[in-house]
Order: sequence, then C-alpha cells, then structure tokens
Amino acid sequence: MASKEKNLVKNTLLFSVGNVGAKLMMLVIVPLYTYYVSVNQMGDYDLVHTYINLFSPLACAAIFEGIYRWLLDARSSDGDTIKTGYTTALLCVTVFDVLAFVVLKAIDYTYLWEFILVVDSQCMYTIAQFTTRGLRNNKTYAVQGVVYSFVLVLSNLVMVVFLHWQAKGLLYSVFAANFITSLIVLASQGIGRRYIKGGQIHKSLAKDLLKYSLPIVPNNIAWWLVSGSNRTVINIILGSVSNGIYAISLKFPTVMNMLSTFFYQAWQEQAISEYSSDGRDRYYTKIFNIYVRLLFTGAMALMPISKYIILTFMNPDYREAYLYIGILYLSGIFNAFGAFYGTGYLSTKKTMGAFTTTILGAVTNIAISFILMRFIGLYAAAIGNMVGNFVIWVSRIVQTKRYFRIDIDIKSLIFFLGFTLVFVIVVNFANLYVMIIAELIACTLFLTFNRDMLQRIINMVFHKKRG
Repeated sequence: MASKEKNLVKNTLLFSVGNVGAKLMMLVIVPLYTYYVSVNQMGDYDLVHTYINLFSPLACAAIFEGIYRWLLDARSSDGDTIKTGYTTALLCVTVFDVLAFVVLKAIDYTYLWEFILVVDSQCMYTIAQFTTRGLRNNKTYAVQGVVYSFVLVLSNLVMVVFLHWQAKGLLYSVFAANFITSLIVLASQGIGRRYIKGGQIHKSLAKDLLKYSLPIVPNNIAWWLVSGSNRTVINIILGSVSNGIYAISLKFPTVMNMLSTFFYQAWQEQAISEYSSDGRDRYYTKIFNIYVRLLFTGAMALMPISKYIILTFMNPDYREAYLYIGILYLSGIFNAFGAFYGTGYLSTKKTMGAFTTTILGAVTNIAISFILMRFIGLYAAAIGNMVGNFVIWVSRIVQTKRYFRIDIDIKSLIFFLGFTLVFVIVVNFANLYVMIIAELIACTLFLTFNRDMLQRIINMVFHKKRG
C-alpha cells in the first residue's frame, strides 16, 4: 500500500479509535432518553439544537475554517494565525450575543439563555477542534472525542435522569461537554502559552481569514436547510411530537455518519496535500470507489440492527422511528459523497462553489418536505433529506471537474444502490427472523467487498503492535 494511502488509513483509524467507543456509548444511552424525556420535550430539544447548529457558524463567522486552512499552510505563522483568528472570533461572537439577547428577549423565547450558552460554547469547541487538526495533533483530536462523549453522557445522567430537566437538561449537557472539552484541548496543547502569547494580531490576516471563511457561512446555512429545515416544517405541519420521533430516527444513521466523518477528516487533510500531485485524479478515483463499497455495505449491515434496537429497547412512544431509518441511511451516504467532492473547494480556497451546490440541495429538500408532508407525513422529511443530499453530490460532480476528475465505477454504484434500496424496503416490513437473515447477508457483503481494505487495516494494526 502506497505511503499516502497508509497515511489516509492511519489518520482515519486514529480519528476513529479514539471516538468510536465513546460515540457508541452516546448511542447506547439514546434508549434511556426515551424513558426520561417525553416525545414532546424531545421535539423541543431537537428544534432548539437544530437552530443552534444554524447560528453557531454564523456567530463566529466560520472563522474556524480559515484558522484550519492557514495552519495547514507552511508559509503561515501558527502563532499569528491563532491569535488573529481567535480575536476575530471573539469580536464576532460578542456582537452576535448582544443581538441574539435583544431579539430573543423581545419575543420572550423560552430557551434564551440555553440558546446563547450553547451557541457560544459550540463556537469555542469547534475552533478548538479545527485548531487541533490544523496543528496536525491528530492524537489529541482523537482523545478529545472521548472526553466530549464522557462529559456529555455524565451530564445527561445527572441533568436528565436524576434532575428530570428534560429538554433543558439535554441543552445544558451539550454546553457542559462543549465548554469543558474545549478548555482541556486548548490547555493540553499550550495554545495560550505557545501560540497566543507569542503571536501577533494582523488586520490584513484577519481580512484574509474572513474573506476565506465568510463564504462558508452561507454554505453552512445551506447545509442547515438540507439537514435541519425539515425539522421546522415538521414542527409547523405535524407538531413537536412528530419532531421528537424524527429526531430519534436521525440518531441511528449517526453511526455511519460518524465513521464517514472520521474518514472525511483524514481525507480532507490528504486531499489538500495531494491536490498538486501528478497522480491526483487516479488517487482520488481509487479512494472514492472504495468509499462507495464501504458506505453502501456498511449501511445495509446497520439497518436491521437499528430497527431491532428501536423495537426492543425504546419507549413504545418512539416505535414509529424505525420506519424512516433506511431512507436516512441512504441520505447519509449521499451526504458523505458530496463532502468527498467538496474537498475541491477547500484545496483551491474557492469556497463559494460549495454554497451554490448546497443551496440546490436545500431548495430541493424544502420543496419536497412542504409539498408531500401533509400526504405522507415524516416520510416526506426523510425523502426530502435524501434527495437534497443526492442533488448536492451530483451538482458537485459537475462543478468540481474544473479542479479534478473522478472516474466513478458506474456499474458498481448502480449495483450497490439497487441492493441498498431493496434492503430499505425489506427491513421496514421484516419480522425478527427476516431481519436476522438480512443482517447475515449484509455482513457477508460487507466482508466480501471490503476484504482487501480490512486486511490492509488489520496488517497495519498488527504490524504496528509488533513494531
């Protein structure tokens, strides 16, 4: 295996190993939520958290993207980048907090303080994460995932299970996890002592960071419209109870999204580094076609397990959630494909293109949700999400041809897509015995089509242990 492929696998494993156990622990605790948080309160929490995800990049002008990109550039001073970026972010967040307080106070918003605290802490946490990755401290990045998950789960147990704060308990838990993990990550790398203290603030650098980052804000808003806008539509048309059920449905594709995120984080760094190489297109093509097999077979293996957990371990009030997980797994696959192609915008520092493609998917998602929700209920939200992510991916295939060219194995793609669609339908209507058979088939497909990659990973892990 070529050294660049080894680096990609190594970084993916590094991001995964430190986080998989912790993330799975967070997923295991989801059934517990269903017994201590009512469906209505779960709907409220999900809606507030959805808006937090919308406004947190806006609050800090997505400056974390600029910090990350400039830290990867060997020509830039790390100290100047961090000090200038952090100062700019602090000014932006302060202005946002004042505006948010005035507006939310005027409308007597129930979750005013929770909203502001979580937005601020999420900005802080995201900046700490991107700084860590930009400094290439991947081991620290892996460990922070464990810390975050531990603090979040512990906070949930205290605030939700013992104090019965329901939606507010979930929100304060997120705040605690964001804030505590950020402090630990920043302190462990000596960000204040090693970089901020010795760095200089440059107005020209601040302008460059904002020039790079600000176009990403509309893109983040557009991504929110793809993934989060249908929560608002659900709340308006079907109510917060339906929103709570849909929120639980989204928890299960999180496992696959989590793994694809670890890959994307490693791939983002690798893609930027390999962008100017002669064999770039061949390398990108090879990695993408492996990615196709991995995601489709992985999703098929997770579908029966997800349905079994919902039906067996969750409060019956959330039982309906299993109906939408198959479509949401497909949505997650298309989302991952779109993100893969999105590295072209980061490599060239032309981030405006990311916005135009994402907005197409956002419009598609909203239109489908609005038009169909009164007729097919929550299926409209799931289908809108899936089609929206598919549109983003296809439009990025077309747009990124000016940056690189990936030769997709069309026959393989059609085969896996068709098989996954059959799985979505079968699992939805399957009883326990059929689900067991489906799981065995899915695991066989996963091991068969990914055996070379799995063998390389195993060899790498055991070779490292022997070394």
